[in-house]
Amino acid sequence: MTKQIAVLVGSHSKTSFNQIVAKHLQAIAPENIQLNVVEIADLPLYDRDLDENSPTQYVRFRQQIAAADGVLFVSPEHNGSVPAVLKNAVDIGSRPSGESLWIGKPAGVVTVTATDGAGVTASLKALVTAHYVNTKLLPNIAQVAGIFGGVFNEQGEIAAEEVKANLQKFIKEFAEFV
Repeated sequence: MTKQIAVLVGSHSKTSFNQIVAKHLQAIAPENIQLNVVEIADLPLYDRDLDENSPTQYVRFRQQIAAADGVLFVSPEHNGSVPAVLKNAVDIGSRPSGESLWIGKPAGVVTVTATDGAGVTASLKALVTAHYVNTKLLPNIAQVAGIFGGVFNEQGEIAAEEVKANLQKFIKEFAEFV
């Protein structure tokens, strides 16, 4: 049976390297997993006052996370940490209190950064393993670093063979983990 994986991408720019990496992972994913990008850019900021009468975006997002067999976080580094849009999505999925949708879900992390990504890697690992989130995190993190140094070509594809090989290894490990 094919496992359904929710993919949360922390950048929604039209020229997003994170989107390119997510699409690449979809294309190379083993047959036992299907990667489904979940829209998070339209989520209103989390507000507990909205828990009782949630906006449709919260409801849709929560349903997609609840239905997923696992989750993959693909994230840039914003000021040494997780982008606000991704943090907001994690918050929405962990609320209302006592109803977190993340607990025990297999999770993987891919960082796509200009530097070594140490800040976002540490922040994201701490976030997705925190008490109210508590995913079952794959220990290996895929890092796509130095994105302005020839990792991508002018056609918006991954050009670096080493990066392709690392992503292939990661997605295979993730599929086995799930």
